[in-house]
Amino acid sequence: MPGSRARTPGRYDSLQLIPWWQQADVAKARIMVVGAGALGNEILKNLALLGIGHIFIIDFDDIEASNLTRSVLFRDGDIGHHKAEIAAGRLKDINPDIKVAFMHGNTCTDIGLGIVKHMDVVIAAVDNFAARIFINRACFKVGTPWINGGIIELMGEAHVYIPGKGACYECNLPPDAYRDITRRFSCQMPQAEKEAGHVPTTPTIASIIGAVQVQEALKILHHRKVEGGSGLVFNGMNNRFMEVQFTFNPACYVHDPLKAVRRLDRSVTDTSFRDLLDIAGKEPGPDIAVELDFNIVTNLSCLCGYSDGHVKRFDRLNNADLTCPRCQKMLRTDITSIVDRSSASLLDCTLGEAGVPPWHIVTVKQGSEKTSYEFCADKKRVLNYI
Repeated sequence: MPGSRARTPGRYDSLQLIPWWQQADVAKARIMVVGAGALGNEILKNLALLGIGHIFIIDFDDIEASNLTRSVLFRDGDIGHHKAEIAAGRLKDINPDIKVAFMHGNTCTDIGLGIVKHMDVVIAAVDNFAARIFINRACFKVGTPWINGGIIELMGEAHVYIPGKGACYECNLPPDAYRDITRRFSCQMPQAEKEAGHVPTTPTIASIIGAVQVQEALKILHHRKVEGGSGLVFNGMNNRFMEVQFTFNPACYVHDPLKAVRRLDRSVTDTSFRDLLDIAGKEPGPDIAVELDFNIVTNLSCLCGYSDGHVKRFDRLNNADLTCPRCQKMLRTDITSIVDRSSASLLDCTLGEAGVPPWHIVTVKQGSEKTSYEFCADKKRVLNYI
C-alpha cells in the first residue's frame, strides 16, 4: 500500500519460524553455566544468541594467553581478569536483551543449593570429577536437570541427567573417579593443583559439544522429549556420533531429594547455628542438630603447643593452612559436620563464618524428621544481574 512501511525484521524472527518455538518461554528461562573456559564460551555464546533471559556464570579462573585460541568471548586485554566477569560483559554486548549474573568462585564450595533450585537447567563445562559430582548431587537434591559436557583434542561427549528420570552421573561412575577426588582434596595437595584442570582442546570440538549441550537445554525448556541418563559421544577423528544410555543404579543414594524445604527471609551472614536451631525447634535437647553437607574444622593444633580455634571449612584449606607456623609440621584437625546445642564453640558462629555459601539450603534433623531451610535473603546478592 502507498505510504506503508515495511516491517523491520526482529532479532528472533527466524527462531520463531520453528513451529514449537516459544520465545517468551526462552526469555523467562534461567540457566546456570558452570565453567567459562573453551566449552563454557561456546555454551554462553549460544545462550546469548538465542535470547535466554537469565544466565548465571560461575568460574574460579582468570584469563590466560592460552585461552585466546579457544575462547570466543576473550580478548588480549582481558588477560589476568576473571573469566566469569569478562564473559558476562561480552554476553551483554552480543544481546542486550538478556540478564547476566556471575560469580568468581569455586563450584564445590561457593554455590548454594538455592541457586541450583532456582534454575531451569544447569549446564556443566568443567574438567574434573569433583565438580561434576558436586553438580550432580546438587541438582538431584533440588530437582534441576543438568547437562554434562567434556572435551579433549578432537573428541567430546554430552550427557543429560534429569532427576526422577533415569540414571544420574554417579550411577555408573568407576571407583577411579572417587580416588581422583580423594587425591585432589588430599591435605597433601596444594589448592592450585586441586583446582587446575588444563586439557588439550580445540575451538572446533568445543563448538560442537557446546552446541549439543545448548540444544538439549532448549528441548528441556520447550518440553520436548529428552531422555535422562542419555548422551552422545563424538569422535572427530572419524566424524562419528555414538548414542549412549546409562544404566540406572537403584542403590545409588544420590537420587534422594530434599523432602521439605522452608523458605527463610534470612541470610547465612546474619544467622547463627543457635538461631537456626531455635527456628527449627524450641524444645531443648541433643536430638535436634544442623547437618552440614561439608566438613568444618573447629580447631587446628600441634604437639608443639600451637592452636587455632577459628572455624574453617575443610575443603577450602590448603597445605599452608594445615602446616604449623611454629614447627612446620602437619596440624591435627578437629572436624565435624554436625552442630547441635552441645556444640558450645559453634553455636554463636554464623553459618557464613562456617563456610556455608550464600543462598544455601541447610538441613536440620530432629529425631527421624528432616527439614531444610533456604536462605532466600541472599538471592539479590548472588544474582547480581547486569
